[in-house]
Amino acid sequence: AKEMCITGGHVKADEALRIGLADEVVPSDELHTRAIGLAAEVAKGALVAQSICKRLIDEGMSTSLVDGLALERDGFIEVFATDDASIGVASFLENGPGKAEFTGR
Repeated sequence: AKEMCITGGHVKADEALRIGLADEVVPSDELHTRAIGLAAEVAKGALVAQSICKRLIDEGMSTSLVDGLALERDGFIEVFATDDASIGVASFLENGPGKAEFTGR
């Protein structure tokens, strides 16, 4: 990715997928439908945990391993203090994975 930014180089979609630059490739005529579906999937998730995860990834990219592990520990504690964590664990134990209805708290 750095090389592409510096040189202005390009890769085709299949190559971006192969090297991990893209998570998924869909035909252009399916793009809007897939984007809406992915947005809906994300919106059903534990939004506080997602936000913490995004923050920790960003912060962890510019820190040492020791500091990154401390960030991860603190984030784990923060996530497990949310209502959504309790909802997720209870739902998993009662209904299996992927069935929780999170509140965003």
